[in-house]
Amino acid sequence: MADKTGIAWTNATWNPITGCTKVSQGCKHCYAEREWGRLSVNPKAVSYFGRAFTDVACHEERLDQPLRWRKPRMIFVNSMSDLFHESVPDAFINQIFAVMALANQHIFQVLTKRPERMLDWFATGYNNREHEVGHAMREIAAAHGFDVAGIQEWPIPNVWLGVSAEDQETADARIPILMQVPAALRWVSAEPLLGPIDFEEVPVGMFGPLRPYQASVTTFNQRINWVVAGGESGFGSNVRPMHPDWVASIQEQCEQAKVPFFFKQWGEWLPLNQMTPEYAASLYRSNRSAKDGEDQNELDDEYGTQCIVLQKVIIHNGQVFSVDDPRSFEQDFFGTRSVFRVGVHKAGCKLNGREWQSWPANLNLKETF
Repeated sequence: MADKTGIAWTNATWNPITGCTKVSQGCKHCYAEREWGRLSVNPKAVSYFGRAFTDVACHEERLDQPLRWRKPRMIFVNSMSDLFHESVPDAFINQIFAVMALANQHIFQVLTKRPERMLDWFATGYNNREHEVGHAMREIAAAHGFDVAGIQEWPIPNVWLGVSAEDQETADARIPILMQVPAALRWVSAEPLLGPIDFEEVPVGMFGPLRPYQASVTTFNQRINWVVAGGESGFGSNVRPMHPDWVASIQEQCEQAKVPFFFKQWGEWLPLNQMTPEYAASLYRSNRSAKDGEDQNELDDEYGTQCIVLQKVIIHNGQVFSVDDPRSFEQDFFGTRSVFRVGVHKAGCKLNGREWQSWPANLNLKETF
């Protein structure tokens, strides 16, 4: 468990499960796998040392970690795995949900790329699954010297259930299943965003998953309550850029539906149309660096400039070309954008000149965040 994390939309991480396997293109450059490579060679990282990333393991010794934190936090569950991985037993998932119910001072953020398994886990029925989680809850409470009656509210109000969706295909496949799961709050993480997503096209009914609250009194909770989006980051040469129109479209869809939207980052690549003119100009320099008493701009004018970072062109359909490729600026390509690899920190998280970092209202919890 980490009290601090670089993930902008959460306060902490909790990893009672570690290890995972890849299921779609969004997993290709998995940050957890990169982190695993560092931890797996460190003898002090006992849970990771000498193990392959694909070796999924459950860590019972970590189950009670959230119970020790008194100060309320938003906690990302299993940043190093997937709670609903097929290798995780139902009984262990029961225990994780029991801990989340017991630690009701926190909000728990669950993300999965395996909504089918999540639905299967709930499919035993409200009463049966609620009973099993409640039984695990009483056992864990007794082991810590206090008594509880069991589940007081179902679905558990401080547990947010979400799916990752990197493009329209994965959104169409995963979001409709998420909508069938009993959840106090449903959310979508479109990171890394690898293609456009039109939430109205997701086949979940006449209003779509971002329907306004006013759409139906009887189905008011059958909607997405939060959307996070971001580009891909990493150190490899094949880190993929994100088209600015994709994320701008999601932001507009969320604004129209009054759904909180959180833009985490551009990733490694920053689009030209998201730069200030001054910053764009700074990416072009001559081969001569200014010495004491010299002016870099004057040297650039005299010797000519060239781009000092990697530049590519991305098309709205996701195709990426080298800037030297003759197809890069063909007129029949829709939404051609130049992108520059400036690094995740310099790229930042501003979309159209401002930050978009909204969270849902805290359901049934004190406003402590």
